[in-house]
This record gives sequence, C-alpha cells and structure tokens, in this order.
Amino acid sequence: MTLGSESRQYIAFKLGNEEFAFEISSVKEIFPTQNVTKVHRSPEHIEGVMNLRGRLVTVIDLRKRFKLDAAEPSEKSRIIVIDSHEAPVGFIVDEVTEVTRLPADSIESVPAYVADGIESEYVTGIAKIENRLITLVDPLKILELSSEEPKVGGASSGNNTGR
Repeated sequence: MTLGSESRQYIAFKLGNEEFAFEISSVKEIFPTQNVTKVHRSPEHIEGVMNLRGRLVTVIDLRKRFKLDAAEPSEKSRIIVIDSHEAPVGFIVDEVTEVTRLPADSIESVPAYVADGIESEYVTGIAKIENRLITLVDPLKILELSSEEPKVGGASSGNNTGR
C-alpha cells in the first residue's frame, strides 16, 4: 500500500516513553492542559468536558484509554483537539514532540502478534525514523471504539465501518 515517495505530515506526541502520532489533517489545534469538568458516570478514560471558545469539547486521557500507567499532568502536557463527526474532542498527551513528514516507505503495518495486545483497529502503522519507532493512530477510530460503551440517550452512529 506504500507509494514510494509519497509522504504525509504527522503530529508526534509522547505517552510516557512511547511515541505516537496523529495525521496532521485530523488535528484542529493543540494547547496546554486546562480546567476540565468531570462528567458524572462517564467512562474512566473520559476526563470530562471543557469550554473552547463557546464549544463543548469532550476530553479523553489517552494514557487511560491505552491502559498505560497514570501520570499527573506536567508543564509539557497538551490537549490535541480534533473535529469528530459529532463535536470537537481533545486528547490529553504527556508532550507534543514535533510535526514531522513521514515518507510512506518508512511506515509498516503492525505485525499481528504485536497488535494482539492493543486495539489494533486504531493503529494505522508503525513509522521507523532514525532510531525511533512511532505508533501511528487514527483518533477517529479511538473515538469509535470509545463510544461502543453505552451512552445516555445514545443514538448509534457509524457502528458499521464496513470491514
């Protein structure tokens, strides 16, 4: 599926010592962590909601979502906001490290034996750049998988993803 010299831009970020990236076209903005209001009885990985210039943004802690050890936010912590189908969503990450252009030939599929331990539906590949490995994830797929838990007043949206 690689097209040789084709490349795409990504926002790389850290969760602990692991590096991940979202394709830049899915990112609306990045800003320091701020006050988030907890929503009663929400799933553990949903930190709550916040007001972003008059719009309600659901905030998801990616450490919790990926079942990594918890950590307190630091000065480097950021919220990466994307536009989902329903409303903007923010993902709390430990640190945004860079915007990078990755050539298609530096990205490989996730081996099945590795993907068994994670929800491979949202992992789009692993990029090898210099001496680093960066797990590429699709933030919209993270949301689809997160929303499979029951919601209050929930109309189902897009559960048939056409495998």
